Amino acid sequence: MTGQHHTLAPPDTEDKRAELRRRLLGIATRDTAGDQYRQHVNPYIARTLDGLGLDINYVRGSGSRLYDAQGNSYLDFAGAYGALPFGHNPARIWDAIDTIRQSGEPSLTQPSVQGAAAALAERLVAAAPPGLTQVWLCNSGAEAVEASIKLARAATKRPLIVATRNSFHGKTLGALSATGRPRYQQPFGVPMPGFAHVPFDDVDALAAVFAEQGENIAAFLVETVQGEGGIHPASPAFLTAARELCTQHGARLVIDEVQTGLGRTGRLFACEHTGVVPDIMPLAKALGGGVVPAGAVLFGESSLSEDFGLRHTSTFGGNAFCARVSLRALELLTEDDQALVRAVATRGAQLRTGLEAVQADHPDLVTAIRGQGLLLGVELTTDPAAFPEQGLFRSLADQEGLAGFLCGYLLRNEGIRLAPTYFSNSVLRIEPPLTVSEQECTELLTALRRGLDVIAAGDSRRFFKHLLPGQVTPADRDDAGRAAGPASMPTAAQDGSPSWPVVARPGEPRWAFVAHPTDLGSYASYDKRLGLPGDQVRVLFDRMNQCRNVDTPAAMFVGACRVRTDTGETSYGEIFALPYGAKRLLDMPADQATELVQQAVNEAVERGAQLVGLGAYTSVITGNATTINDHGVPVTTGNAFTVAAGVEGLLEAAQRQGTPAGSATTVVLGAAGAIGRASSLLLAEQVGQLVLVGNPAHPERSQRRLADVATAVVEHLAALPPSPDHGSLAQTVLLRNKRGTSVADIVTELAGTGELSISLEAESVLPGAQLVLAATSTPDQIIRPGLLRRHAAVCDVSQPPNAGDEVREERPDVLVVAGGLIRMPGDQDTGIAFGLPDGVTYACTAETMIAAHRLADPVVSHGERLSTGLVRALREDAARFGYRLYLPGGPGAAAREGEQ
Repeated sequence: MTGQHHTLAPPDTEDKRAELRRRLLGIATRDTAGDQYRQHVNPYIARTLDGLGLDINYVRGSGSRLYDAQGNSYLDFAGAYGALPFGHNPARIWDAIDTIRQSGEPSLTQPSVQGAAAALAERLVAAAPPGLTQVWLCNSGAEAVEASIKLARAATKRPLIVATRNSFHGKTLGALSATGRPRYQQPFGVPMPGFAHVPFDDVDALAAVFAEQGENIAAFLVETVQGEGGIHPASPAFLTAARELCTQHGARLVIDEVQTGLGRTGRLFACEHTGVVPDIMPLAKALGGGVVPAGAVLFGESSLSEDFGLRHTSTFGGNAFCARVSLRALELLTEDDQALVRAVATRGAQLRTGLEAVQADHPDLVTAIRGQGLLLGVELTTDPAAFPEQGLFRSLADQEGLAGFLCGYLLRNEGIRLAPTYFSNSVLRIEPPLTVSEQECTELLTALRRGLDVIAAGDSRRFFKHLLPGQVTPADRDDAGRAAGPASMPTAAQDGSPSWPVVARPGEPRWAFVAHPTDLGSYASYDKRLGLPGDQVRVLFDRMNQCRNVDTPAAMFVGACRVRTDTGETSYGEIFALPYGAKRLLDMPADQATELVQQAVNEAVERGAQLVGLGAYTSVITGNATTINDHGVPVTTGNAFTVAAGVEGLLEAAQRQGTPAGSATTVVLGAAGAIGRASSLLLAEQVGQLVLVGNPAHPERSQRRLADVATAVVEHLAALPPSPDHGSLAQTVLLRNKRGTSVADIVTELAGTGELSISLEAESVLPGAQLVLAATSTPDQIIRPGLLRRHAAVCDVSQPPNAGDEVREERPDVLVVAGGLIRMPGDQDTGIAFGLPDGVTYACTAETMIAAHRLADPVVSHGERLSTGLVRALREDAARFGYRLYLPGGPGAAAREGEQ
């Protein structure tokens, strides 16, 4: 870049002018700007900025630099999506504004001859490709595209506008109808009639639509470089074919130069790279000089019609203030034989070479460098296999979220401002002011390389540190990003196959499992490289959740694993985690929570899952999977095997405590739920007394459901064959049934003797319980130390647990076991942590793995009524495949042994 272009915004002069303007306008910097923006402007964008760490209020700008209220400097390579051709507050643009003020020229004089507009139009025509002799002025790119659509339809008397997929042309109804992204159209009832889309850069597809609809096509609308679609340049062959087809069929070729025009690609207009001249060319962004909103449409006389000329006008279009600023912008771009534009071509080539060198250093992370001039894209990997360890990097890559969080990291740690492209969130947009210096480009490249070094090293703690309160300040920048080096890849497994990446084998059963953090331990284990306690990880997750957009899946992809059973069979599984705790999910509106789970199931099925398991509260909020659209794929809650493991765990705990189960008083918390109901049936076979406890929040409903469970218990026991292994409760029922007593009478008699009773008050029944099975759907810790009988045994299958750490700490005589924990076959470690020991998983997860081997005749848990036959079938399959109960010794057991 030549020296004279560095004088466009002298820092000292501009700083003084900026301060003077703020004083004259009475603008005060407020610490509450973020709150005001969130409350009164756009809370959704505000949350996204906050979640990514991009929520900075800039109070001053000069050239390529922005400054916050504390005076910290940020190098701006986002460049307002191309609307900053000369950087922030260019001095010569402000000189033009001063001239307007001094001249007293009126700005708004509609309807009249507009002298400034006429001068601008003449200047644009002189600079434009040949044949574009007419100019219509407006205020934005979307307006310019709207006008282009009207021009083409009015001139051709045809209705159809053809555009390309993944294009972006604006957000008004017409421009959005041309925009090729259905997800952004549907909420607004677009596309309107009269729009069609073809694949970008596909000559054959374009020719086919002209062959079929040529006589109806008014225009073909195309970008020379798809900006928001991921910085994809159109090939010369595609643009040439578009020109030929439009000419052949009498349609208008509209080349959208809103972002690429006026120097951005190293030519004044991007279409000049191929020599293809459009019939209509919308412009905006850079036309305002980085200070005012301005747009224009350039077109030939053949596209001018009386209908358009008299019926499409703009109150503010061509106002003198903006027109004079645009004239000065054109002057700066075209002076010295377009020296600045030629410098853009040189600087862009240098920057691209530097970015390609960064890519060469990180080929697993950077998959492509694309673009023209100073409109460049850096595409980051979306392959989770690029990350050998479970954690946030793997999830973000899978969700195309890595680029957004890298932008936050670079901003907060390196003082570099970037943004992802709008539709392709895995692509970093490199779009600095046209006046950017070589030194500033070097700063970007150095910072980007350091940021990628942190990712490659798997250093998630450094990468996300700035999202935690008080963790990173600008003073930390000197030390930011310097990681130890790329993470080493795992070695080969013992069978000779690489342990990573894990990929599905042909014909191998494929399953997926959807879960969420259930306690602070599982938060902490989600990404061990964070090295943070669970409460801080939860804060991090909550903040990151704020930046989900419409294209971001609800669940994070945790990873894949292969499971080998004792019989030698294998299955391939993928794990997804909703980044919300139990309480957050329960507090959500039911339809919203269900939709989150549905999205996760959808993604799992799309990725090839033949069976999907729901873990923890994902089954509760979906009515035990009954509200889920399964797409023809079995969905299991895992509740049946959880019942099997919970019952076995409680009976084993009773044995360790020296409590004879056959005469023990047993309390089932959450007895009306799916797990509690089936557990009650099976425990009734083994125990002496059974107390069924329900939810006091809905007393009438709970009473009815508990009464139903009590009846089911008696019916179940009455149907059993006699056995000396039965507990006293079962013996009593069998005896009374043999005497001909009806089920209803037996229920009544047992309630009278206390052998089978129901209650809504856990606090009143827990003190008398020798055995407790917790299977509630509440995240509260309702089992407290003072409520438990001496030497009680508790099996807690609730997630989060109903018995907290204080029970273990304050009641060493009590044995509390985490129910529903299962040893994997051969104690193999799947590499997917849920805050559990290696080689251990939850019973609901194990059920998903087990059921994957019975896809032809699936045995899964679904709905509230789980049959004991299903529980026993899964228990038998589990034993055959090598899944075993995990029940480590507890402090209660040790205390009991010491007393004896």
